[in-house]
Amino acid sequence: MGRIVVVGSYNVGMTIVGPELPVLGQTVLGYTFDMGPGGKGSNQAIGAKRLGGDVTLVAKVGADVFGSDARALFAREGLMGPGIMEADTHTGVGLILVDDRGGNMISVAAGANGLLIPDDLDGVPGLFDGTSHALCQLECPPELFAGMAVRARASGATTILNPAPARTLDDDIYGLVDILTPNESELAVLTGLPTGEDQEVEAAARRLLERGVGSAVVTLGERGAMWVGPARSRRFPAFAVRARDTTGAGDAFNAGLVTALASGASMEDAVALGCRAGAFCVTRIGVIDGLPTREQLDAEVPPT
Repeated sequence: MGRIVVVGSYNVGMTIVGPELPVLGQTVLGYTFDMGPGGKGSNQAIGAKRLGGDVTLVAKVGADVFGSDARALFAREGLMGPGIMEADTHTGVGLILVDDRGGNMISVAAGANGLLIPDDLDGVPGLFDGTSHALCQLECPPELFAGMAVRARASGATTILNPAPARTLDDDIYGLVDILTPNESELAVLTGLPTGEDQEVEAAARRLLERGVGSAVVTLGERGAMWVGPARSRRFPAFAVRARDTTGAGDAFNAGLVTALASGASMEDAVALGCRAGAFCVTRIGVIDGLPTREQLDAEVPPT
């Protein structure tokens, strides 16, 4: 098992579940409220750790009660270490609305996440020693991924960028990405191309390969996922489950993907594990409960 470095965000997630998502100016009465830890960096690190990965997390939290809660969480999950830093501002916060069909709307205030910079990586002793894969997202500035990627590649690690939330990126960023993991809507934002059909997904992904990306793994929700490499592509079907909350499914997918790759699995097997983890996640309300251990995953979403 190679070591996995996850560099990214921690947010407090506040979720209301209701009958429908509001439109502009509308108030919808919800059924339930849940508050708990979130943030794509934290979620993906916890997910990979629970699946058996050897994970180091680098994240920055605020000097507030939410930051204290984050450190307690990381200690419970075996992720507390010198990569967990504190900033003199508020911890990141995510506000989440979920409807009866599992659809969601999310707004995030970055807080301490926006203050995590590449130089912070140099303050973590031996961060990339023995690292096989380094994973980052876009809840922190793209410059953070660039700094991580340069350092990770210098140590021989494979770089993975989950471009969420999506934003346009410069070609020099794409050139640092070995594996890109957008969903179909993020792929559309990155390329400006349609992604409604499989052939459109592959065409859009190949546009990013032309810009320097090594390969792309595109998550497609109920349609599964597609891996697009330089020479070939492959479509992976979704696992049949009853969705209750799709929040965090992409994080569970990325956790499964990177854990499998770090264990030496093929890309095909890694995408399959990611699909299984994502399927498990949508059967739970809230992200943390939706990040399975390997035992839970094998029991509830066994491989086909």
